Amino acid sequence: MNAAQAKRRFTSYVGTIFFVLVLVLPGQAFSDVVEGWAAFNEMDYDTAMSEIDKLANAGDPDACYLLGLLHDPAFHRLPSGKYYQSSYFDVARAVSLYRRAVDAGDGRAMHHLAELYIMLVDERWARYKPSDIGNLTSAALSLRRRSTPLLRVLAEQGNGVAAYMLAEARRNEPFFFAAMDNARIKLELSAWQDDPASQLYLGRTFLLQRGMVTRTGYTMDPPEAFAWFTVSAKRGNMHARVYQVEAAEMMPVRDHGRAEELARALLKTLAGKSAKNRD
Repeated sequence: MNAAQAKRRFTSYVGTIFFVLVLVLPGQAFSDVVEGWAAFNEMDYDTAMSEIDKLANAGDPDACYLLGLLHDPAFHRLPSGKYYQSSYFDVARAVSLYRRAVDAGDGRAMHHLAELYIMLVDERWARYKPSDIGNLTSAALSLRRRSTPLLRVLAEQGNGVAAYMLAEARRNEPFFFAAMDNARIKLELSAWQDDPASQLYLGRTFLLQRGMVTRTGYTMDPPEAFAWFTVSAKRGNMHARVYQVEAAEMMPVRDHGRAEELARALLKTLAGKSAKNRD
């Protein structure tokens, strides 16, 4: 081997090592978060925690946000008021994880932490003393104000889930239904592109929460919700399966046939779109 060849080989080795250090190792962390999300969507929470726990402890905002959702009872509360996956609830842990993500400027974490605080205020959870109620309310309002511009940027870029979060934060305001209609439009675009998260949240727009009144342009439709939950579940989002049962329980028996028919029609249309895109 001559000197020129040796120099080229050395340069190649250095380049390979640089690639591993700069690209592969950070990419491994990214891969862990992606795998954590996949396990979370499959409701395999033990695997999700094993994938991202070290990253969350190191302060990775995406890992903190995901692990916060896993422990957050407010995220797992259904429109009927029932909870699911309650064995994983840890309010203090969820708050701590969300706060780390909030410190990194994560608008989603700000929104969910505000929702958790509101739930604690509404339900007066035994873990919190009554003297904390006012502080929690003030903190929730502050988080909502901070999250609004961050979520609005995402919503303006077409993120329907962010638009849904913006509308959800306005549930007690006069323009709630207009905001939710706007979110539904954005969610529909992504849902027809076969995004399971958008399909789940689109279904949720057809289920009003307790105490809400239907307005023109915003219609409660459990069969439509059931259909979109079915599609999302077929795409691997098992949280949608829980909502599918919820929607079925909210509708009269006579509507079950319509709900299943709508689900079959959606699946057929999406399959046709997918086949057309492949061609």
